Amino acid sequence: MRAGKRTGQKTMDDIDRLTRQIHELQGSMLAMECFVNSLTEALSSDARVVVQAFYASESTAFRTALMTSTAPEATVAAFERDVQRALNLLGEPRAAASDA
Repeated sequence: MRAGKRTGQKTMDDIDRLTRQIHELQGSMLAMECFVNSLTEALSSDARVVVQAFYASESTAFRTALMTSTAPEATVAAFERDVQRALNLLGEPRAAASDA
């Protein structure tokens, strides 16, 4: 019975360690979100257009990589959710002068 207790304790220790790591990651992600939000708010109109273009290109490349990977559905869903949130934060790209 002692081996079963040790296994159970090891499992609980592993769960506690993983829970702490998840909480640390959540705190890190919130700090990064706050930082990115602050940077985005400080962008000039011209810089915002450049960031919008780069972000569209990068998110497309990352999406392609995710779709061809073995990433869990939850990872893909979180990526899509956060891409949309970033796009909302950046706002709609301005129409080019020739489009007006």
